[in-house]
Amino acid sequence: MHKPLLPSLVWAVGSLLSLNTVTIVAQNTTAATNDTITASPANSTADCQCGFLDPTTNSVYTDSIIVYFNETNTSVPTNIFSIDSFQHPYERGFEITYREGASAENVFFTQGSAEISPSWLTLNITAASPQHLVSGAQIQTVRQDIQYGTFRVFMRGPAPYAGGSALSMKLEYNDTSSAELDLLNMDDSHDDARMAAAVGGSEPLSANNVSYWALQEEPYNVAFWNFTEYRMDWNEQLLLWYANGVQAHNSTTSNASLVDVPASFYLKHWSNGDPNWMQGPPTNDTSAAIGWVRMFFNSSITESSQSGSLNCDAAQLCSTEDTTLRVSTSYTKDSTTRPTISNGTTYKWTMAGVILMAASFSFSTALVMHAIISKSLDAKRTNNPRRPKLTTSPFVSPEKSHVSRGWSKGADYEMDMIRHRQISSASLLDVNPASSPEARNQHKRVSAAKYPLLDTSSRPVSTVTTNTSGYLRPESTSTLELSPNPYYASSPRNSSVYEIPGFDKQDPFLAQYYSANDPRRSPDGYGSRRDLIESIPEQGHEASPADPMKQPIEIQAVRDIELEGSAAAANPGAKPAVLPSALPQGRTRVDYLAGLVAVCSLLVSCTHFILTFVPSVIEEYLDSHYQSESWARKTIEPFFFNDIWVGLFFTTSTRFLSSGFLRTGNLNIIAEKVVCRCPRLMIPITAVILFEYFLMDLGATTYLEYIPSITWTDWVSTTVYPNFGWFLDETLQLFYIIPNVVPQLTWNYCTGVLWTIPVQLQNSWVVLLGAVVIREIKTPWKRMAYYAFCVVNHWYGQSWGSYFWMGLLLADLDITYKYRKWLHARWYVHYPMLVLAILLVLLSLGVDLISIWTGWNFASEENGVHPDMANTALPIGGSDYPTYVTPKLNGLVFAVASQYIVELSTWVQTALSTPIFLWLFPHVFTIYLIHGLIFWSIGSLVCVYFAGIGLAYWLNILLTALISYATLFAVLPIVTPVMEMLGKEITRGIWIGASEDPADWKPSSFPLSVEEIRCLVHRADDD
Repeated sequence: MHKPLLPSLVWAVGSLLSLNTVTIVAQNTTAATNDTITASPANSTADCQCGFLDPTTNSVYTDSIIVYFNETNTSVPTNIFSIDSFQHPYERGFEITYREGASAENVFFTQGSAEISPSWLTLNITAASPQHLVSGAQIQTVRQDIQYGTFRVFMRGPAPYAGGSALSMKLEYNDTSSAELDLLNMDDSHDDARMAAAVGGSEPLSANNVSYWALQEEPYNVAFWNFTEYRMDWNEQLLLWYANGVQAHNSTTSNASLVDVPASFYLKHWSNGDPNWMQGPPTNDTSAAIGWVRMFFNSSITESSQSGSLNCDAAQLCSTEDTTLRVSTSYTKDSTTRPTISNGTTYKWTMAGVILMAASFSFSTALVMHAIISKSLDAKRTNNPRRPKLTTSPFVSPEKSHVSRGWSKGADYEMDMIRHRQISSASLLDVNPASSPEARNQHKRVSAAKYPLLDTSSRPVSTVTTNTSGYLRPESTSTLELSPNPYYASSPRNSSVYEIPGFDKQDPFLAQYYSANDPRRSPDGYGSRRDLIESIPEQGHEASPADPMKQPIEIQAVRDIELEGSAAAANPGAKPAVLPSALPQGRTRVDYLAGLVAVCSLLVSCTHFILTFVPSVIEEYLDSHYQSESWARKTIEPFFFNDIWVGLFFTTSTRFLSSGFLRTGNLNIIAEKVVCRCPRLMIPITAVILFEYFLMDLGATTYLEYIPSITWTDWVSTTVYPNFGWFLDETLQLFYIIPNVVPQLTWNYCTGVLWTIPVQLQNSWVVLLGAVVIREIKTPWKRMAYYAFCVVNHWYGQSWGSYFWMGLLLADLDITYKYRKWLHARWYVHYPMLVLAILLVLLSLGVDLISIWTGWNFASEENGVHPDMANTALPIGGSDYPTYVTPKLNGLVFAVASQYIVELSTWVQTALSTPIFLWLFPHVFTIYLIHGLIFWSIGSLVCVYFAGIGLAYWLNILLTALISYATLFAVLPIVTPVMEMLGKEITRGIWIGASEDPADWKPSSFPLSVEEIRCLVHRADDD
């Protein structure tokens, strides 16, 4: 871009002619010399074609705009200023719920006074409309090429106590390249009114403000409610703000992003209700006034002045202090067009980069498609089960084995397994009655002669056969004399594990191998390690009539145990992996509880969507776009979008935590949950927090700041961490923070759902210890009294522990006392109790409905009963409405009564067991953690876009909801497996490492000796 400079030769000649020197300011120079001169009188400069001198800064400018509105009392000169009319579709700011507008009707002239006559220019603001539009007034220079200068305005700010608004003089290239001086009357004009300096489109900092009370003192001496001259100076290095000729503030030009950038000059009276800026908005019309404007500046394009010609000298410069000047420099059409400024960065699309990106995208797509197709095929196979394939031996055949002398107890065990499992698959599956008797009764003998690796001189080998039913049995148990083996010698035999006809449970080896109590597989004697860590398969294959596995199998001991490392425990009800060698099993998950949790998760996400995009449905103090929003709040909102639904997460999770121990009394279950509960929750949560941190740092939530001005919500707010240390600090805080404190992480995370994680984590220890104590209280009335004592104390102390104790009580009543069976057998007790529970649910939800219609608030009354834990520990009395992280009595009653209905009503159970809820259940944790990110990134983006193109609000929100939830459900199959892998696999490793002794050290050649390895290596020099 061409930037004309004043030739040094011309100025040298001019200086000699006038016997003086002068300081020159061009487009990119501040000063040429420190000497000053006195400018010529205004009437001898031929309309100041040679430029203007500011004697206070020794700066020279080429162009000017000078308008005295009291002398142009008919209209605004349209060749100098344009009157703007606009309505912003949205504003940027988490606390801005009003939109700025401007109307030409708000720019008019008013009869003058003694200060300035005969009139002045009035910039008016009308009261905020029901659509949250504040229509103000704005004029701007026609010229767009202003670059560096001094800008002076004689003006009077908005009147006091008229509602917060701002009278601004502003230099702006775009939203981020700007600087302005604001006169703010504020809502409390007596104490808060101020002059503020702002740069870069951001709200003014408190350090950049000067209160009106300070302005009336020395050195300013400003009569702040009257006309005063305010000034801004702009050069390549600095921006300076003045009041009554005294500097009040300065900032570097780079802070305003105005280095070498052209700008327009604005005068406007406006408000958007920003509580951190001007407050407001006005509830009635209010006005501000402009007396005159004097601007001296340089142009970013070729100027029309003669400052660079040989006909000019320094003595011909006009003074910026000459109040008789009425000169506005002429300009060309190019000066009215805002130029595009290049950032100096060029981007080159290289073929190598394109190929790399395409290859990465293709590879990622192929992996995702492979996973989806594989999952679909697996689902089809599950829907069409065949006869279960029995697992074959993982060991090599004896014919292919080599002699090894690297024996150990582990090797003995493996070799024993070889002896007793070398039966062909055909003999095991050959159970067809049509088979020949010879084939059915053929003995599959295993002898030591066939196994040269085994030294059987001291251990007679049993002959194993298949009987007519197709089951293995030893031919003679008397010939089976195995040496003592620590791996199975001490294992207990539990006849309730398997009841299979033809299975010889007395066989000391087969019973060990097939028993779920195998100590090699389970150190605690309850199921295999795989069964302990992973959940039991949901559904086994159906056995065909000829299938020997069709016989009943009792695996209750395994089924009742859901340890922490399992998906059913940490993510209750997650679809477990089917073990390839698992015996046929029935469904172990309580489907209706899974459906209940899925419903709660959806309702919580819907509540957060409404708080973001239709907040008046929930927040009664907010304005509504349509009357239907108010009616929704007065009818359906208390029942479906109530924050007490979150309590069901706590009561249901208690059942998954405590049911295994309540059934068996095995303390290994408690130990496993204590070790694994924290990592099982926090590892996937930390991964999601880090992922959101990454996306927010990339600008995923950029458009969220515009949402409050569209939806009028005051709920949304999030910021990126200042640095990685903040991320670590706030994430670790979740591990140890004591409820009911709100974690700081909620301010750097999409929605505040993570406040429930410390509640879940800390109260897990309450449940586990409580279950141990409860199981030791054998007398029923004493047990119930202990429950009552704990619940009342937790409720009085406003602790979420009351929810967990009630959840433990429901689990104990079901598992220990079989209360459901007892109630179902007595209809005269069952149905009245069910009706009572329904009434309690409706009453708990209807408490908020009563508050909406009558104004009486139960939660506030209840909050006054609890002690003031922070100070006196006495009852609070007359307290305000409790915070959302404080437990409420109606929430506790609702959670307990709801779970009671779900467990007792078969109709409700059928409804909650529908396929859609069961499909959603494994994704509950994912929905809970990432729905806020979807709503506040994709949702905010499309909402702002639809608002920008002028869609009706109802259509905007409808499309935003459809797109947001479609995106959420689309990413669930991708995100959930990743979270499960992070949580389950790592937790499994932690538990195994904590519960099992490390394996004995073995040489890398095991089970072969080093000498045998050497013998196997063929070397040419050995020939």
